[in-house]
Amino acid sequence: MQIKSVAMTMMLLASSFRGELMAQEASLAERVDSCIDQRFDAPVDATENLLKELAAAGVAEMAGLETLLRAERANYPDTSDWRGKITKHAIECLHVDYQSQYLLFAPDDLDPDQPLALVVVGHGGNSSMSDRRAEATARAYLQAYRPLADSMNTLIVAPSSTRGWGHIGNSLIFSTISNLKRVFPIDPNRIYITGQSMGGHLSFRAALSLPDRWGAVSPHSGGYDWVEKKSIGNLLNVPGYAIWGKREPFGINKDNRTNAKWGERHGLDWKFVEKNGGHEIYQDELANVAKFFNEHPRDLYRPVVYLRQGGAMKFVKTWQIKGWPEHTVYSDTKPLRWNMRHWIEVEPRTDLKEPQSLLAKNLGDNRFEVTSLNVRQMSLYLHPAMVDLARPVSVTVNGQELFNDKIGSDPALMFNLAREFDDRGRVFWAKIDLVVSNDREVEIPTQQ
Repeated sequence: MQIKSVAMTMMLLASSFRGELMAQEASLAERVDSCIDQRFDAPVDATENLLKELAAAGVAEMAGLETLLRAERANYPDTSDWRGKITKHAIECLHVDYQSQYLLFAPDDLDPDQPLALVVVGHGGNSSMSDRRAEATARAYLQAYRPLADSMNTLIVAPSSTRGWGHIGNSLIFSTISNLKRVFPIDPNRIYITGQSMGGHLSFRAALSLPDRWGAVSPHSGGYDWVEKKSIGNLLNVPGYAIWGKREPFGINKDNRTNAKWGERHGLDWKFVEKNGGHEIYQDELANVAKFFNEHPRDLYRPVVYLRQGGAMKFVKTWQIKGWPEHTVYSDTKPLRWNMRHWIEVEPRTDLKEPQSLLAKNLGDNRFEVTSLNVRQMSLYLHPAMVDLARPVSVTVNGQELFNDKIGSDPALMFNLAREFDDRGRVFWAKIDLVVSNDREVEIPTQQ
């Protein structure tokens, strides 16, 4: 009888201990959520205070901090009444004074025990539509792309833009994604973008300038001759599935054929599909697009990264379109920037007319090789998936070894970067800053 009593007591103590652990884990998760949610309004000591709290709770090692950062949020609202239908939600942009709405389709059969994918759909039209027309167009596009949900555990969202898909449109998209991350357990490495016509242009530009935000992209009946514009090398950074018709207007068919030939010669992880039709959404291809998306989660630590970009590389002003009001862009306090490609970052040179370009390779065995043109300052972000941080890291730029040393882990860097981009999958443990004094021509090798 006494043995049973002792056993029961031990079980109760163990249960109580597990309950305390769960409560502590929930509390820590809530603190991490709160720190990330502050985004651009975080006090200067927000990360320092968070790390002190986590250390006091016994979480100070980088691996444990990464686990907390990558974890789902402590709580999500009840969305049962959103399921199986299209719902409309107001959204305010984070980076500019623009408000709109997004249309969302959440399938009935979403698996709540698995992190969800998210597919962003860019609608067609133009940059000066009325609110009513933009919403109706976004709704029609969402309906057209709904079959993607048949093959993916995914939400499908179509932001409604009366400002097209330039910088304001980008802010609308990322503000929408940020909003949805607080409502659903979205996998940050399984966010995709697609669209047709103006939305096809958007999908290409998202790949060219913002490639590390997506697992893959799928432009439909959009795009230009990126070879002629000398920007096509940026497609190296993200997989894509491009679709167009033989009888497209505005030379879209010819431009896509040119891009496809270049992509095949240079080994892009892209599939280029020409259909026997015109300027339309090819719904018979959507199952193939869904399969492509499923097969391509984001690889933030990919071994080769390319950049060709000029200017400020951040949202500083809006397009000048007749009929638009003056918009205030919060570029200094709430920046939307694209000077980073996966694990490499360049310092913008607004004084330079020519673009900066580079090709960076992780050669393995803690060795990096970079070829660059017009780049004077760059940073490499590191993670144990890329290097062994217990050993020296070597970085050679344009034939000169600029760094060869051990680099310490920086937990504040990890949290600050995730908070700025609102991306809890953008995880790096360390950073190497480099000053570059010479140049070399940057070429993407062709496939043998």
